[in-house]
Amino acid sequence: MTATRRTRRVFAALTRSAAALAAPLAAVAAQQRPPAVSAGRAIAQGAVGLVAMPVGFVGGGLTTRWAAHRFGASDDAASRAALVGAYSIAALTTAAGPAIVGPGPHATASYPAALAGTVAGGIGSILLIRLNKAVNTGPVLRILSGLAVVLLPPAGATIGYDVSRKAHNP
Repeated sequence: MTATRRTRRVFAALTRSAAALAAPLAAVAAQQRPPAVSAGRAIAQGAVGLVAMPVGFVGGGLTTRWAAHRFGASDDAASRAALVGAYSIAALTTAAGPAIVGPGPHATASYPAALAGTVAGGIGSILLIRLNKAVNTGPVLRILSGLAVVLLPPAGATIGYDVSRKAHNP
């Protein structure tokens, strides 16, 4: 038997051994992954976040302004506080959208991850607004970027929530 043939046989034996050892590990890893998120669930998570965003913005702004007036703030100070409250509560309610729909069967997910995705989407929206103010892109791109400004926070919440999914066996 030549050295090349012997090397091939040894290599083939090592490959078969590695495959035999890796098969149970791959099965365990597959059991630990949650089922994939369905398109319907992802759309529902984003839609609930999209609906919750303006509700949180208006409710948070009005509530914060009312509280600021109750604590004796001037109209200008109450207005500034209302803006901070509106954006803060909008972020919290947008991130709640995916959590309300849930991660799906046999999985858990993280609300803080959805909140981080909302913040990332909000930062993207702010940057897109600044870009639109700095560059005249024309009416069609302005409309499309306006839609993106509204859709980025709930999309970020959905992505953050779904990326944080882990398998949960009851």
